[in-house]
Amino acid sequence: MNAAAQLEGLEKPVQIIAPTNGQTLDAFLGTVLRWQYPQRPRSVAPFPFLDMNLQLADNPEFQGCVLDLNVDDHQNSCAVVLVPDKKYYWRLTPVEIVSGMKKYFTSLRAQAAFTTGKPQNRFDADDSQRYKNPRAGAHWQYLTPVVPLENEPLSPWYSVKAYKAMPPSAFAEIKGRLPVPVWEGHPQALDAYWYCWQTLLRVWIFPPEAPDHEAVADLLGYRNWGPWGSTMVFDSCFILHFSRFGAQAWPFITCLDNCYARQHENGFICRESDRENREVYATYPVNPPLFAWAEWEWYRLSSDKERLRRVLAPIVKHYEWWMRYQRRESGLYWTQGVNEADDSPRNDLMYCSVSSSSYQALAALYIAKIARETGREDLAVFFDSQHEELGKLVNDKLWDSRHGIYNDLTRDGKFITELQPGVFCKHVHMFWPLMADIVPGDRVEGLLNELENPASFNRSSGIASLSADSKGYNADNGQYWRGAVWPSTQSMVQEGLKVSHRREFLQQTAEKYYNACLTAFAAQKTINENLAPDKPVGFGAPDFVGWGGIGPVANLIEYILGFDINAPQHTITWRISRLEKNGLENLMFDGFKVDMMCEARAAAGAPCHLTVKSGGDFVLRIIVPGQTLEKHVHSGTQDFSL
Repeated sequence: MNAAAQLEGLEKPVQIIAPTNGQTLDAFLGTVLRWQYPQRPRSVAPFPFLDMNLQLADNPEFQGCVLDLNVDDHQNSCAVVLVPDKKYYWRLTPVEIVSGMKKYFTSLRAQAAFTTGKPQNRFDADDSQRYKNPRAGAHWQYLTPVVPLENEPLSPWYSVKAYKAMPPSAFAEIKGRLPVPVWEGHPQALDAYWYCWQTLLRVWIFPPEAPDHEAVADLLGYRNWGPWGSTMVFDSCFILHFSRFGAQAWPFITCLDNCYARQHENGFICRESDRENREVYATYPVNPPLFAWAEWEWYRLSSDKERLRRVLAPIVKHYEWWMRYQRRESGLYWTQGVNEADDSPRNDLMYCSVSSSSYQALAALYIAKIARETGREDLAVFFDSQHEELGKLVNDKLWDSRHGIYNDLTRDGKFITELQPGVFCKHVHMFWPLMADIVPGDRVEGLLNELENPASFNRSSGIASLSADSKGYNADNGQYWRGAVWPSTQSMVQEGLKVSHRREFLQQTAEKYYNACLTAFAAQKTINENLAPDKPVGFGAPDFVGWGGIGPVANLIEYILGFDINAPQHTITWRISRLEKNGLENLMFDGFKVDMMCEARAAAGAPCHLTVKSGGDFVLRIIVPGQTLEKHVHSGTQDFSL
C-alpha cells in the first residue's frame, strides 16, 4: 500500500495548526505557517516519498501564488513575510511520486484563510516586551537584565540554523582569488590595500570555540574586545562595504547569518554579540537596520539571488520590530545613541533623531529592491510606500529650514542645531537622508553647503563627525564623535552624494579621505578606528580592519581607479581619471575572470588605450571627461582606444 493510500483512511490526515481559518494576526509583516500530518509509514519507506505542496495566495483561486513549493515530510512549518492588513489563503496538498511523476491528492488537502494585522506602534512598551526572551548566556551591561519566559530557537526567520562552516581561510590561501588593483608608481596604495585584506583575515574573522556557541557562521568582529569579545551589526555592514570586493574569494557576507540566527520571534536583533554569538545588551542594544543595504551591495557584486530570497524574511521581520517598538507618536523613529562610547553632544538632547527615521527609510528602499528582484512585487509596493511615507515625515518634521539642514528634535520639539544663539550642534548623522534617497532636490544644496564648507564638516581628513563650528569640536583627535572622521560615516556621506548625483564633490571628498588614510598608514603602519579631522593621524584601536578598509580598498577601487561593478546587470562602469597606468585585474565577474588595463597617458586629454581580457561577455561602460562609450566585451582579449 502506498503512502497516500494509507492516509486515505484517516479522518484528517493533514491538519492546519496556525494561522487557523478566519484568524486575524497580531503580526503584520511576518508569520509562521504551521501544520502537522502523520509521518511516512515505515511499511513504504524509503519509497514512494510523500511530500506536501504548500501554496499561499491573496485570492481563493490561488492565482499568482506568493508561495508555491514542495516541503518534505519532516517539515511542519514555514516562515513567510506578507503585507499588513490583508487577507491570505493557504493550503497543503499531499504529493506522491509515482513512476517519477508527481500525483496531487486534493481530497486530502487542508486549507485556511487568515488576515494579517494592521501596523502597530508600541513605543512605550517596556524592555520585557521589546527585548523579549533574551537568549541563554546573554551579557548585560548598564541595563537591567530581562528575564526570559521561554527559550527561543536560533534562526526563527532564517533557514540557516546550525554552524557548518569550514575554518576561516588564511590570507595566503585566498590572496590569489582577490582582485588586484594596478596603479603604477603608487606602491604605498598597494601596501595599504593588501594590509587591509591580511588584517581582516588575521584579526577580524574567527570561528566560535565554545561547545554551546550560538553561531551559524564564522564571526566578524574583534575577538578580544572588552570582557567578551565583540561583533557589531553597524560595524559588520560597513566592513561588508569594502569586503564585498572579495566576494569571489571568501563569503564574508555570512557574518550577517549570525545576526539572523540571534534574531527573536518578535523580530528583534541585538546589535552586539560576543565571540560566541551570544547577545550583548550594553546601554542600548538596538542596531541600525542596515541589513537590506548591505545585502543589496553584496548582491551587486555576487549576483547571488538565492541569498536574497533567504534573507528577505529576517530583514522584513526586523523592519516590523522597528515599526512596532521604535516609533514615537508622530511616526518618527527614536534612538538613544550609537553606543556607550559615542560622546557626541547630541545624545543628551535628542528625542526624535533624523538618523533613526532615515535608517528605516533606507531599509524600506532596499527591501523594496530585494523584494522586486525576488518576485515579491506585493512587498515591493508596500515598502515603496513606506519609503515615501518616511521621506515625507522626515522632510515635514526634521528639516530645520532656518539653518538649511536636517537635525534631531528635543522632547519639547526644538531642533538641537542652535539651542542657544551661536552655540551649534551639527552632527554627521544629519546626512543619512541623502543616502536614504529622501531629500528633495531643493534641499540637497543646503546639505551640500555644509559638506563643502571648510568651517563646518569639510576637514582635511574627510567629513568630520561633528562640525568644526559646533560646541565640543576637537580638532586634534576628535574625541571619538566630537569631530573624528570615521570610515562608516565618511562612507555614508559618499553613498548619499552618489544617490544625489553630486559627482564632483563626491570625487573630491572620496579622494581626500583616501589620501589621509594612506598618509596615516604610511606613518603609523596600521589603520586605527578613525582619523583626526584636521591632520592625517589615526586614533583609537590599531589594526581596525574592520571598517578601516573602506578607504584603502573600497575608495581605491571605486574612486581612485573608478570602477562600479554591477554583476546582475552584466555591466562594469569605468571612470578613467588617472594618468599613470592603471586598472583592475583578477576580478571574478559573473562567473568568469576579467582584467582591465589603461596604459599611461601624457595628459588628461590624451587618448586612453585599453586592454580587456575576459572569460565571458559583458558591457563595459567607459567614462572620460566629455565622452562616454559602451563596449560589448566578448570572451578573449580586446584592445581599443578612445
